Order: sequence, then C-alpha cells, then structure tokens
Amino acid sequence: MSASSARPSGANDTGLPLADDLMTGAEAIAKFMFGDATDTNKRRVYHAADKLGLPTFRIGATLCARRTTILTWIAKQEQQGSAA
Repeated sequence: MSASSARPSGANDTGLPLADDLMTGAEAIAKFMFGDATDTNKRRVYHAADKLGLPTFRIGATLCARRTTILTWIAKQEQQGSAA
C-alpha cells in the first residue's frame, strides 16, 4: 500500500483533512494569522499575498490558503530574519 493510499480521503501530506487545512477568504486567513478579521487585518493579508510572497491561491475570485503552508512560510520568514 503506498503512502498516499494510506491517507484518509481528502487529507494532505500532514494527514490533516483538507477541509481542516483550507482557509477560504481573506477574513479566514486574517483570523488565523492575526486573531481577528478587522478591515486592517484583511488588507494586511492582501498586501502580504501581493507583495511579500504569502502563499495563497484563488478559487474563482476568492483568496485561499492552507494553514500548513502558511505556518511553513512563517517559519521560513523567522529563519531568514534571525539569519540577517
């Protein structure tokens, strides 16, 4: 049995179900990253996605991201910051 077939249906590489990993909309991403979804925080998400390399994608017009991918990106930002 391959590793991919051992995962639950819809799970990502971490074994987390896609529905639990996927965030849809700047509001959901802002809540995850900043604790709330004020207009300022939603703008911060759009800015980070457009200018800072925040890993997002779109489903139609909706900005989406995976929690696990965002956490990995943040960890890389921390490493680069401490190396500077």
